[in-house]
Amino acid sequence: MVRGKQPHTLVGKLTYFLSLILTAACFIFTPSQVHANPKYASIVIDADTGQIISARHADKILHPASLTKIMTLLLTFEALEDGRLTLKSRVPISRHAASMVPSKIGLSPGSSISVKDAILALVTKSANDVAVALGEAIGGTESQFAYRMTQKAREIGMRNTRFKNASGLHHPSQISTARDMAKLARYVIRAYPNYYGYFATSSFRYRGHTYSNHNRLMRTYKGMDGLKTGYINASGFNLVSSAVRDNRRLIGVVFGGRTSRSRNAHMEALLNAGFGKIRTVRIANHKPAPTPTPKPSPEVMLAALTPQASMALLGTVRDITSIIGQGDTDPEISKRYETGLLAATLHTKQDRSMDGIGVFDYDALTAEKAFYGANSLNTAPLTTGWSVQVGAFNSRLASDRAIQTAQAKLPVSHLRGISPRIVPGKTKDQRTVFRARLSGYSEQAARETCQMIENCIVISPN
Repeated sequence: MVRGKQPHTLVGKLTYFLSLILTAACFIFTPSQVHANPKYASIVIDADTGQIISARHADKILHPASLTKIMTLLLTFEALEDGRLTLKSRVPISRHAASMVPSKIGLSPGSSISVKDAILALVTKSANDVAVALGEAIGGTESQFAYRMTQKAREIGMRNTRFKNASGLHHPSQISTARDMAKLARYVIRAYPNYYGYFATSSFRYRGHTYSNHNRLMRTYKGMDGLKTGYINASGFNLVSSAVRDNRRLIGVVFGGRTSRSRNAHMEALLNAGFGKIRTVRIANHKPAPTPTPKPSPEVMLAALTPQASMALLGTVRDITSIIGQGDTDPEISKRYETGLLAATLHTKQDRSMDGIGVFDYDALTAEKAFYGANSLNTAPLTTGWSVQVGAFNSRLASDRAIQTAQAKLPVSHLRGISPRIVPGKTKDQRTVFRARLSGYSEQAARETCQMIENCIVISPN
């Protein structure tokens, strides 16, 4: 009998036995057991519409690791945008920042780094010391900055995320989900297009050292131009990425990869499948559709009306179009449409020329509500109990943000049983405004709540 050559060195023997164990494992474990991973979650969305392309365990509470730095960078972009920082501003390195464990640049206490270099250090090296320094420069202390990070998360709809530091180093209470991270990436891309380009940086040279981007898919996956990797023991290998093909942008999120290589391969497969799906949908949308029974055109409908009714109806259509058009960065398209209808009816309540028209039929706009969760805002003007009004805005998006900001300031005891509401109205010069309110309080609770929020007014039920 011919025997295979046996290994003689210690390393050779270990390799030989390890290969036997791995081979046996392929026969012992079922596919479901091999892929069982309590840290795993993923989601792929269309960056333009927010539509979910695929999702698995997208709401599982997990640890974000260095994906946290996307929020650190978002608040940095915000500070640049409103003038609190410039790209040339110097960020001081405190003793606390310098004490961070790797990955880090290794700056000493008392030194400083420019904001631009700090951004590049986070994008490429994922430098923990620099992340903390940025947080301290913007928030005063890292803990205050982390509180602001969580506030911002609430403002943009990240309902299951809590930040405890600027770097992503492990903290048991620092949590997020794949869905929330997709929301964060989408917000950065859409709100800060001038700064998003930093995420495409492949390498960064600083003080004689060159730091390469940890996301190797940036070099191998066609169309990928950002965002961020992350790893701690508690999370596994995480990745948020975005890629563009045929003028369509997808955002992918993977939590809990067992290795960086397997995570990257999985992200590649998810994005490929996602681009395949939207390509199929696009082709399907170009197929000739059966000719429906034609509805009366707006021109025909208008021709049947009195001149006064025609002008009122056109005003209504213009208002709805204007309100919907405000929301280029507002995810809840269908809710804006609903608010548009409510606001537009304010034109007609005192105009009797519309009485004989009946219901004007609009084809409803739709959106992927699942991505944004079921806890969306009410848009009815009716309320029960006392209300706290946190502002009146000429944009539905601004009113939504005001409510989310107010909610982030309140304890659970002052949110239980409370309904967020948007109440449309008209100013004296006939501009549409959206009043942002929290409704359902007793008088005493409403006044207590207003003291916590500060910039607000209490509204009685009458």
